[in-house]
Amino acid sequence: MVDSRAVRHWAGLCLGMSLELAAPQSAWAQPRDVAPPVEAVIEIEQAPGSEACPDKEAVFRSIKRLFPEREFRQNSAAGSSTATARVTIRPLRPGHEAVLTLLPPRHGERVIREQDEDCRGLADALALAFVMLVAPPDSQPESDRAGSASKSDVPLAAKSPEASAAAPPSPEPQQKSERAPETASASGRPARSYRAGIGASLIGGLGVLSEPSLGVGGEVELFHRSGWGLSLQGIRLWSQPAEAEGGSVTLTLWALLAAPCYRIRLAAASHLDACLRFGTGSQHAKVEGFQSPQPATVPWQVLVPQLSYRQSFAGLGDLLSGFARIGFVGQLRPQSFSVRLADGSGQNAPIASAPKFGVMAELGLMFGTGLF
Repeated sequence: MVDSRAVRHWAGLCLGMSLELAAPQSAWAQPRDVAPPVEAVIEIEQAPGSEACPDKEAVFRSIKRLFPEREFRQNSAAGSSTATARVTIRPLRPGHEAVLTLLPPRHGERVIREQDEDCRGLADALALAFVMLVAPPDSQPESDRAGSASKSDVPLAAKSPEASAAAPPSPEPQQKSERAPETASASGRPARSYRAGIGASLIGGLGVLSEPSLGVGGEVELFHRSGWGLSLQGIRLWSQPAEAEGGSVTLTLWALLAAPCYRIRLAAASHLDACLRFGTGSQHAKVEGFQSPQPATVPWQVLVPQLSYRQSFAGLGDLLSGFARIGFVGQLRPQSFSVRLADGSGQNAPIASAPKFGVMAELGLMFGTGLF
């Protein structure tokens, strides 16, 4: 004897299983959108003590492993359509800190704390942060949406109690966002935006004073990560003596120059600064060889557009760099020095005079800080 209830039970079970197996096939049959490849450049600066941390090749390997459905092409030169990021890694007990900053035209920054001294896991964290800033994956892929749509088309008869009891619960797909805790604590911190520096330089000038001059300078600077910054420089110059009428005049200068600047990064370890400096100071004239030598002090005011090339030392990032700078000096108040002739004519004989335009060159070192 055949039990009809058992027949109905097994029929419902088979029907339910066949419909469940058919649904994924219809979902995979849907056309799948393929995202275009992303051209990417990642520059990594490792401070002393962080040499064991990943380089750009390790980060790209992690991107390929974590996001196989997307194509990121490693490029060597930045362009308008290229996603470019600069990563600065420095030791920070008990591990390391990495600051990932997108360069224009894109914007964004992530600060990642790695607790492991050997930087295990930092490559994956950087890969995740870069992809989420540049090309975040869709929260629900097209294939998943197609699958859910095909399953909603299943007739109500397939959802009988027998079929529901027989079908095992499908495991929830593991979301990529589970890796977010690696950067969640860091991204919650305020982004670091400024970089400061203090430097010293040797200065040579033609037309800065009445005669060729040499001197020294000290400088402090503060730059925003957008490229804009301020510079304040103090200089001390000595000129060669200007001789005439049996005597000489030697000029010395104390001055302060302030400037707005804009910084352009050329590569991971080099950049170009453009500044417009306004300088004001005091010239002191030391007179020798005349019957009534009287020192004189006169004001000094100039406008100096400058270009500076800076190169960071290997392995030190922006902590220590050398720079070469040239500026064109425009005298706002040109000064001249003269003496009265002793022949009783009452005429003055010029001894020293500064031209209206000159050139000032510098070589120096800059000690910088990380972003703060």
